[in-house]
Amino acid sequence: MAQLVSAPFFSARPVFDRAEYAKAVGRRPGDKVVTVMLAQHLRAGNIRRIARGVFASVPKHADAAKWVVDRFLAASRLRRGSVIAYHSALELHGCAYTDGREVQVIASGEPGAFETADFVCRFVKPPRGFAPPDGVTTVDRLGLEVKVTTIERTIIDLFDRYDLAGGVEELFNSLDLVARVDTAALVRYACALGNAAAAGALGYWLEREQTRLGVPDAALKKLRTLAPPQSRYALGAKPGEGRVAPGWKVILPVEVIERKFEGL
Repeated sequence: MAQLVSAPFFSARPVFDRAEYAKAVGRRPGDKVVTVMLAQHLRAGNIRRIARGVFASVPKHADAAKWVVDRFLAASRLRRGSVIAYHSALELHGCAYTDGREVQVIASGEPGAFETADFVCRFVKPPRGFAPPDGVTTVDRLGLEVKVTTIERTIIDLFDRYDLAGGVEELFNSLDLVARVDTAALVRYACALGNAAAAGALGYWLEREQTRLGVPDAALKKLRTLAPPQSRYALGAKPGEGRVAPGWKVILPVEVIERKFEGL
């Protein structure tokens, strides 16, 4: 009977945790029978263990040893309430210049990296002003919903943590792929974040892309009030090597100002 229940459950749940499986087979999560059943399915190659208590269903006729799990879906299930963010969010929105093996997730608990056989999940503390459901949307991955930061929240967070974009070249090459933004939301998140250097760098980018993205003058005016009162280094610019972004009082890497990136 349990086998009859397991098969359709695995088909419907590409990634699942122990509690979900236990409920499907009519058992308590801590029941030893659940442990035995999961162990049997692991040996049979029907499922793969992603992390303690988290599993991926292996499609029929696939080799469990070679099959690769959807890293975004799996990473989103490693901690309750997780939200895919930063460069990984750019990938889900189709705006990343390159793909990466690491999946960045905003989650409660200790920050740090967790390595699986298929990907590395980097847990990041919620940035200042992050207040879901605002700034969060969902995407479909194999029939299941995955929470991800909106493109606007993603952009301001990456100006705050450019290191999680894979560096400034990857960030600006990716931003070139952004086709539209809600500038009111961008300004709102910049206010909530409270990082003057990030707001100045964001304003500099939006001003350069004003015509392409249809950025209203009012949004730029508001961002100028959020920018630093005195010149401040941003986006990893080093003393003696950066250049001031005209009108924004942020010192950016020379390559950002001159835009001599691979993708340009």
